[in-house]
Amino acid sequence: MFENDNENGFFAGMGDGDGLDLGSNTGGDFADFTFLDDKNIGDIFGDEKEDKAAAPDTPEPDTSDIFSVKKTENEAEEAKNEKKVSEPKAASNEAEKSDTDKPAAAEVPDLFEAAIAKAEKKQAESAKSSLTEKLPVFSYASVKEEIVDTSKTFDQLRKEKSEDFPELDDSSSVTWKVEYGKITKAVPTPNKTTIAGFKSQIENSKEFLDSLKKAKGEIECKVTPSVTAKKKGVISPYKGVFNSVDEAVASGKKIAFVPSEDGRVYEIRNNRIGTFIAEADRVTIVKKVRAGFIPALPKIPYSILSELIAFFKACITETSELEALAYIYWSFYDSKYYVYVPKQEVSKDSVDTFLPDMDEEKFVLAMEVHSHNTMPAVFSCIDNKDERATRIYTVIGRLDKVFPDITTRISVGGKFVELNPDAVFERIEGDFPESWKDAVCKRQPEEKGADL
Repeated sequence: MFENDNENGFFAGMGDGDGLDLGSNTGGDFADFTFLDDKNIGDIFGDEKEDKAAAPDTPEPDTSDIFSVKKTENEAEEAKNEKKVSEPKAASNEAEKSDTDKPAAAEVPDLFEAAIAKAEKKQAESAKSSLTEKLPVFSYASVKEEIVDTSKTFDQLRKEKSEDFPELDDSSSVTWKVEYGKITKAVPTPNKTTIAGFKSQIENSKEFLDSLKKAKGEIECKVTPSVTAKKKGVISPYKGVFNSVDEAVASGKKIAFVPSEDGRVYEIRNNRIGTFIAEADRVTIVKKVRAGFIPALPKIPYSILSELIAFFKACITETSELEALAYIYWSFYDSKYYVYVPKQEVSKDSVDTFLPDMDEEKFVLAMEVHSHNTMPAVFSCIDNKDERATRIYTVIGRLDKVFPDITTRISVGGKFVELNPDAVFERIEGDFPESWKDAVCKRQPEEKGADL
């Protein structure tokens, strides 16, 4: 590149000893050149300190624009670098944002509770649907009966049931309530409210639906009357009850009642024409009396009944079927029942024994029990002749079955009234797993006309 033919070059004369003289103190092209020292420089350019001293008010050069431009360039560069750094962070923020869309751990229990509430509501609505078709139940004095005709009013039901429960005769002393699951409502106007309408009113309430969410076991709609205490007072001044017709006429009462030896009650009305007498249909001023038994002693324990059944079963063998008899006494000394089996001669259909002479101040014969082996538990004609004392009598038959038949009655001076054995014997009781009871559900009655 720097080839030189020594002709017309910049460095002519450099070869063969004729090199370029760059200057020296002794000669050459720069012989007259004067070297500068600090003093000379000061003379030419001036001393900085002196200049400042000579012109103290001279403003310094404004370099703000220079640095401002530089600063602007630096900020632009920094912004560019920050953008590069922030781009992955933005992605990270998006990820964080997506994470916030997910339910927090604290919200999970709320979601679970909401799901449970939804499931309970669905179950309650399903239970309500089946209950609307279920008949309500009349419940009073240990009696339960489905109300088939729910279009009747509560007062119409009262009149219907007053035949069996005379205390329901007076509507002014009867109030009604409906117990439906955990809901209990009073019936404010029983003479205007239908049973179906009131049942539907409860079923359509939010309170009822909420109660079904936690309901367990069988749910029924119980319709229950309550009899309030009647006002006490004297008999109407124009009515009276007397022992004879003469007493009734002499009393001056416009309406009088006299019981008769035939067991009937007669109504007597007297005026100036004469005395009128007829059998009374109903005597409202005299309380109705029903045949039955009101116990003064505790019920006979089931353990005693169980022992008697086992004893009577033992009197039945492959070769003979015999009757047997036992007496049940109540002890006033220690308030307990005792069983006494007297000496007796028996056959398949008879028992011949004696009644011991007990101290009646300490012991009372509460019941006579005898068996009919494999025959039905029906009192015979012989039994009717023998069982005339006022006490309780029981016959146990069909002892060839696992659970025999039991018939109980009372004798009131030789007149018999049959009782439910539950009135005098304790019922079978025992423990069992509660889950067994929960597993039992009453079948709903099928609608009439439904396809089979």
